[in-house]
Amino acid sequence: MNLETYDMVIIGGGPAGSAAAIFLARYGFNVCLFEKKAFPREILCGEFLSKEVIEIIKELNLFDKFLSLNPNPIDKFCLINEAGSELKTDLNFKAYGLKRSSFDLLLLSAASDSGVAIFKEFGVSQIKKDGEIFYVSAKNSDNIIVNVQSDIVIAAYGKQNILDKVLKRDFVRYKSPFNGIKFHIPKSMLVNLAPNVISMFVAEGIYCGLNEVNEKAVNVCFIENRSKLVKSSRQNLIEFIMANRNLNQIFSNGSLEQINNLPAYGTGNIYFGRKSLVENSIFMIGDAAGVIAPLAGDGIGMALQSAKIVSKILLRKKVEKLSLYQAEKLYVKEWRYLFTRRIRTASAIQKIILNKHLGSIGIKIAKTFPGTLPKIIEMTRGSNNLIQV
Repeated sequence: MNLETYDMVIIGGGPAGSAAAIFLARYGFNVCLFEKKAFPREILCGEFLSKEVIEIIKELNLFDKFLSLNPNPIDKFCLINEAGSELKTDLNFKAYGLKRSSFDLLLLSAASDSGVAIFKEFGVSQIKKDGEIFYVSAKNSDNIIVNVQSDIVIAAYGKQNILDKVLKRDFVRYKSPFNGIKFHIPKSMLVNLAPNVISMFVAEGIYCGLNEVNEKAVNVCFIENRSKLVKSSRQNLIEFIMANRNLNQIFSNGSLEQINNLPAYGTGNIYFGRKSLVENSIFMIGDAAGVIAPLAGDGIGMALQSAKIVSKILLRKKVEKLSLYQAEKLYVKEWRYLFTRRIRTASAIQKIILNKHLGSIGIKIAKTFPGTLPKIIEMTRGSNNLIQV
C-alpha cells in the first residue's frame, strides 16, 4: 500500500476545513484536504456572514475577492411572530448574505492556492491510529483509493457524517426532531423585502429566515420540529407562509407554487446538543464540534473561528513541542472559552422564541426594554480578539 505523508489531514472542505487548511499551510505545515462533494455545491445554511466571518476573511487576505462576489450587505435584524408582532433593530455591525456555493468555493480555491493538496470528491472511509501516526483512507466514485499518513487529523465534515458512527460518537444515538430545508427564491418573485435586513419569522416549532444573497436571489431557510409537524417540509413551509400574514405579503402571486419546483437543500436530524471536541485524538471543528441554534445566525462564524483556534494551537504545539494530549486539552479549553456562552444563549433563545406563549412574552419584554435585543445579539457574537492562543 502506497502511503503519502502529510503533517495534517483535514476532512471536509467547507468553511471550517478550508480556513484551517489555509492557516496551517501559511504556518508552514504540509496539509492535505479531503472533500467528498463536487464544488461548487449548495447545502443547508442561512447564508448570513457575520462580523466574525468578515474579520477572518480579512485576516486571510481574501476580502477583496470576497467583495468581487457581490455579497449583499446586511445591517438590520427583524423578528416577526405568528401574531404579527415585530421586533426591529440595527445589528451595529456590517454583515453580508452570500450563497454557500460561492463562499465555499472561494475558500477552497484559496486553500489550493496556499499549497494544500486537495482530493476532490474523495470520501474518507477509514481512520486508524497506530501509536502517534494516523492512517487515513479515502476513495472516490470510481473506487480510486488514496491512503495517507499524518501526525494530526482534523474533522471538518459538517453536522453529520458516516464517520460519526465509525468514531462511535455519543450523539449519534440521539434522534433529533429538527429538520432543515433551504431554497433560493428568485428576488423577482418576492415583494416588500428590504435588501439590508435579515428577517426571521417564527411560530410554534418553526423558524423561517429570509435574506438576500445577491441581486437576484433570496435565501429562504426553514427549520421545523418534526415532532409537531407531519407533512413534507415543502408543504409545511408553504402552509407556514400562507398562515403568516406578514410573510405571505412578501410572496407574490404564483410564487408559492414555485416552491414545489425549486431545488431544495436539506438536512434531517439536526442535533443542537453538546458534542465531543476531540474524538480519538481527532480535532473536531465547525459543525462537527457543535451546531449553534439558527436564531443566533453564527454557524459560519463559529466554523472560521474554530479553524483559527485549532490552527494556532497546532502551531503552538510545534513551536513549544507540546504533546498531542496537551494540544487536545488546550483546544477544548479555548473552544469552550469562546463558544459555550454563545451556544447556551442561542439555545435558550430558540426554546423561548419557538414556543408560542413564551415567544409572545419575550417580544413584549423586548419592546418594553428596547436595549434588550441588541444586548442579546451581542451575546451571540464573539470577537476574534477573544481567542487566547
